[in-house]
Amino acid sequence: MDQMGLSVCCLMCDAPDTPGTSRCKSCISRHSAARNALFSDRAETGLEQLARKLGAMLADPSSHTADPAHGNWMSTYHQSLLRHQGNNQPDTIEEIQKIFEIERNKQADKGPISLSDQNPWSTRPPNDSEISDALEKLSLLQNTGNGWWSELEQEIESMEKGES
Repeated sequence: MDQMGLSVCCLMCDAPDTPGTSRCKSCISRHSAARNALFSDRAETGLEQLARKLGAMLADPSSHTADPAHGNWMSTYHQSLLRHQGNNQPDTIEEIQKIFEIERNKQADKGPISLSDQNPWSTRPPNDSEISDALEKLSLLQNTGNGWWSELEQEIESMEKGES
């Protein structure tokens, strides 16, 4: 019912709040059929457009709290849904600060970036031994030189001379 935007029915229902009951299944099938009929064809009349707008608002009430006509109702509806689902919005500054502190301490998941960024120094500076190891490796690279690089430079120089 949440996905269809019809959780208000669950809020008003006197049946036990147990998903999968026969009463839930019958409500879901009836509401699903009504929603499919409402959103299957193009909205041609003003009434159909209004019904679709209200259906979208009910499906995601938190996104419509700023609506000038329905915002107060969407806010109340959203709060009721959160209480019904066992989630309450924080009421005090202390609760809000606690939520921010918990989020601040979480390790952020950066998706594919976290897989590619394996640099141990991205979260802390290198220590003295790591710095000296890195400098030693860099000095070795500078002394050896790359044969293919010098060949490429020569090839580019010969191409430049041939173009003039």
